[in-house]
Amino acid sequence: MKDTTTEYIPKPPSVRRLLAKRALLMMAGIVEVASHYVLTNARYLGQGLTPQFLRFSTRSDIISNALFLFIVLLIGRALLDPSRMSFLRTAIVIATGFIIFWITLGAKNFEVAEFPRVASIAYLLTRSLFLSLLLPRKEYNFSRISGALRVLKNTLLTFSGAVLFAFIFSFTYEVTSDFEEMRRFDADAAVILGAAVWHGTETGDHASPTLLERIKLGEQLFKQNIIPKIVTTGSNAPGEQAEGDIAKIELVKRGVDESKIISEVHSHSTLEQILYLRDELMTKQGWKKFIIVSDQYHLARALEICKFNNVEALGTPSGIKQSFLDLGYYRLRESVALLAYWILGK
Repeated sequence: MKDTTTEYIPKPPSVRRLLAKRALLMMAGIVEVASHYVLTNARYLGQGLTPQFLRFSTRSDIISNALFLFIVLLIGRALLDPSRMSFLRTAIVIATGFIIFWITLGAKNFEVAEFPRVASIAYLLTRSLFLSLLLPRKEYNFSRISGALRVLKNTLLTFSGAVLFAFIFSFTYEVTSDFEEMRRFDADAAVILGAAVWHGTETGDHASPTLLERIKLGEQLFKQNIIPKIVTTGSNAPGEQAEGDIAKIELVKRGVDESKIISEVHSHSTLEQILYLRDELMTKQGWKKFIIVSDQYHLARALEICKFNNVEALGTPSGIKQSFLDLGYYRLRESVALLAYWILGK
C-alpha cells in the first residue's frame, strides 16, 4: 500500500520573499530593542530608581539583559539565514514581538500594586513563544501542523524550564534559623511580611496560621534581644483589618512593648513592603539592616528585591507546617512571581 501522507515541502524561496523575511526580522529586532528599553525603564522607575542599561550587578539585571542579548543573537542568525524560517513563522515572530512590546508598555504605565498578575504570566508565556519561534530547525523537515505542534511544545518546555530554574533557586536560597548568626548581623528591626487575615467573630479580625507563625518568630527574635524593634507590614482587603495592624495587636497580646512596633498598613505586595523599608526607614530614619521574617519559599523573592534596592537584609523562615500539595502550590506560585520580578520588576 502506498503511503498517502503528505509532507509540506516548500519551494526554494524567491529573492523577493527572502528580502521580505529579512525586512520583517529587522523590524522584529527594532521592536525587541524598543521593548528592552521600555522594560528596563519599567523595572527601575517602578521601584523609584534611575534606569541603568546593560548593568550586570544583580540577578534581575543579569537575567533580563542576558535574555535580551540572546534574542538579539537569534534574530541576527535568522537574518543571516532566512531559509531557516518560513514566511508565516517570520510574520508570527513580528506579531508576537508587538504583543510583548504592548505588555512592556503596561509594565511601565501601571503602578506596582496595579499591574495584574495575569499580565506577568502572559508576558512570560509570550516571551517563551517568541524564543521558540526563533529556534526552528530547517522548515522543510515538518508539515505545517507538526511544525505548529513543535513550536507549542517548545514554548511549554521553555516556560516550564524557566519556572523550574526559579523553583530550584528559591528552594536552595540561603536563609538562616541560627539566632546567634542573626544576633551578629545586628539588625535595626525584624520585618514581618504581611499574610492573609482570617475571619472570626468579625470580618477579617485575626491572623491566619501563616501570619501567626511569622508573628511568633518575630516575638522570639524580640524577646531573645536579637532585634530592638519589629516592623509589621501589609494592607487590608475590603472589609478586613490591615495585616500590619493585626500583627501588631497580636504581638502586643504576646507581651511585646507596643512602642517597639512600627505598623505599615498601606502596602499590597512584597515589593511595596521592601520599598517602604528603603524609603521610610533607611532613607528617612537612617536604619541600615533588617531581618526579613516570612515563609522559606517566599524569602528568595523578598531578598532578591532587597538586593536590587540596596537594602541590607537577612532572611529567616517561619515554622509554618503545610501539606505537600499546599507547599507545592505555594512554591510554584512563588517561582512564577520570582521570574516575573527578575524580568519585569513587578
